[in-house]
Amino acid sequence: MENVLIYRYLRLFEPLSMELKLELLAALSENIKDGLKKSRADKKLLFNELRGSWSDVGDDIEEEIYSSRTISDKEISLD
Repeated sequence: MENVLIYRYLRLFEPLSMELKLELLAALSENIKDGLKKSRADKKLLFNELRGSWSDVGDDIEEEIYSSRTISDKEISLD
């Protein structure tokens, strides 16, 4: 499907002048760069929001997790 889409776009751009093709390429490149910048910014924002989220958890959390676990004695048949 993507190959068909690319082929159709190429057919649209074929009659354009070299200057217009270069301008289009520059615009597409800028669009991609903006998308990458936004992605990095979103990750940084998420990191800042999550930073310190475990700060109110006590040091004995590991013991609480292990003590809350249960061992099942249920038999499992693989037949």
